[in-house]
Amino acid sequence: MAETRSTWCRHGECMAALSATIDGGRVVDLRPDESVASGRGGTCGLCLASAGAAHDPRRLLRPRRRTATGWEEASWETALADIASRLKAIRGQTGAASIATWAGAPVGTHTRGLTRVLAWALGLGSAKLYSPLSTMGGGWVRAGELCLGHPVALQGDVGRAHYVLLLGANQEAQGWGPLQAGRNALGDLAFSRRTKGTKVAAADARRTPLAAGADVHLPIRPGTELFLVLGLLHAITKNGWHERQYVADFTEGYDALVAAVAPWSPEVVGPICGVPAEDIAGVALKFARAPMALAHRSAQMLASTTGTLASWAVLVLHALTANLLRPGGLYDNQGVFDVHGVARQLPTDKAPRTRTGGHPLLLLQAPGADLAGDIVQPGEGQVRALVCVHGDPARELGGRTREALAGLELLVAIDVADNDTTALAHWVLPSLHPWEREDLHLHDTSLLPFKETAWTPALVAPPGEARGEDEILADLFKAVGPTVRGGVHGPHLRALGAWLARADLPPWEARAVGLGGHTSVEALHASGHWNGGDVDRATWRVTTPSGRIRLLPDAVASALVALRAPSAPAGFDRWLQAAAPRDAALRPFDRPAGTADPGVTLHPSAGFAAGARVRVVTEAGAVEAVVHLDDGLRADVVDLPLGYAADVARLIPADAVDPFTGAPAWAGLPCRVEPA
Repeated sequence: MAETRSTWCRHGECMAALSATIDGGRVVDLRPDESVASGRGGTCGLCLASAGAAHDPRRLLRPRRRTATGWEEASWETALADIASRLKAIRGQTGAASIATWAGAPVGTHTRGLTRVLAWALGLGSAKLYSPLSTMGGGWVRAGELCLGHPVALQGDVGRAHYVLLLGANQEAQGWGPLQAGRNALGDLAFSRRTKGTKVAAADARRTPLAAGADVHLPIRPGTELFLVLGLLHAITKNGWHERQYVADFTEGYDALVAAVAPWSPEVVGPICGVPAEDIAGVALKFARAPMALAHRSAQMLASTTGTLASWAVLVLHALTANLLRPGGLYDNQGVFDVHGVARQLPTDKAPRTRTGGHPLLLLQAPGADLAGDIVQPGEGQVRALVCVHGDPARELGGRTREALAGLELLVAIDVADNDTTALAHWVLPSLHPWEREDLHLHDTSLLPFKETAWTPALVAPPGEARGEDEILADLFKAVGPTVRGGVHGPHLRALGAWLARADLPPWEARAVGLGGHTSVEALHASGHWNGGDVDRATWRVTTPSGRIRLLPDAVASALVALRAPSAPAGFDRWLQAAAPRDAALRPFDRPAGTADPGVTLHPSAGFAAGARVRVVTEAGAVEAVVHLDDGLRADVVDLPLGYAADVARLIPADAVDPFTGAPAWAGLPCRVEPA
């Protein structure tokens, strides 16, 4: 007999409330639950595609290990004992720093799993917890810390703004992230345009549907968002368009900021971005004069060597126009559980740095781009073992990382299905899909534009012997044991991690819900959701020593002095854009069946026919792809999306990273296209 249960999407930052119909142990229907705020505006389109995940023939069903003659299935007891024995041996020989962990993007949608992964790394005393955070909003969080004093992902108030600048206009396909749930944002923006005449400017190399419908389209070169916003800042400060009272009362460093942006006038940045200077000045005037204005980031803006600087510039743009920590601009949502209060205890400036890249850990996480170097470079702290949880670094980071992973003494992959990384593993352990686990909507409620939390039971039973990553890591930690002496983290953090790595987490989740004072786990078990209306968009939380917003942090000032316009070496006449996936799937398994490889998109003037096979070449390498044509793309841009057939990571030089976060530069690299 069919039954209906409340749940929500955990395939990315959609987080839409869902009504799930279960019949015969299968999820037969998933649709938005419009009685809940997050259910209005549709879903990310991945939910129905994953309804049959438990019965998908690609699912991993039992633990298996690599042997001299091939794969061999084993019991959980055997798997955990062997893995623990090998990890303990490696730690005993070369220390905890030799053991690394990879937390894939799906871990970030699971409060219990994320807690356990962080605790696992802390308890081991190893700073080598790699994740995609640096490429999925890390620059935005770091800029928030530089300006406000603590790591924070400020939210864009899309529906209330009177003027909206879209920095990369593929937000609809990417869910309006990173680090912002926005399934309702398109409808909110449309309503705002219809009822109060909100104007939209879109800065994007491609004329996406959002860009085509904007009042102004700035077809900028990929990776030049920083220069565009510097031009806006120059125009605002030079012409006195800033909100003087706000700047005087709530910020510091205005005079130094004016001097720092002085070289970057619209006339200077216009040729860099590839747009007329008068268009930049016009956007600056309209942004400054709007009652409430928002510049909304995208994955494209963050995916360059200047992603953190671009994020800083966007925050300053809001500060100068009194749109920072205000409704209609950027606001600070504390969420049902205040994770920002916890993040404040983990300052990036005091964090350990990666061994080969020298990048600081951000919220305890190292940039994935540094993993390969930490594996292959000999010496103290060289990585010899990796536990990979719901991730595919071999695929996501490409050839150099894949080759490094193949040389590990121990690679353990915990996942729902095979991928490029499981193919290299010594042990593969089957884990749960979101529909097969109980979940509490807790740590990521700060990404929602309203007060909401939820609880969901497991909708269906898992296949085979699959277990949750939180259970797997707890049992493995009990067998390995904590690092008692040494380790990069202090004894207090190591002790906390060791305790949480083994603790029964549900009672502590219940306490966290209770601390918010809004609802209880018991009430959520009965109703499924708690809704408390809109969040407070005027929360003022600045934790700098002066209590003021820093307009020009020292690290930013130094970086601006060294900033130069991007240039292309001889033989490279185009610019790569690889930061705009066509859907929000966190891994290929969750992507709808039959999703076509989009190949490489070129402007018709490039001289290649649709369907031709070409090579995209950078200084680092080359990949082949099939040509698609789009006359809405800048003529000098090569659009090659991440996450599909081409190994785009082969095109990225190892040193082409954001120096603040270690994020690889997926956008703005010089390249050329030639016949395959």
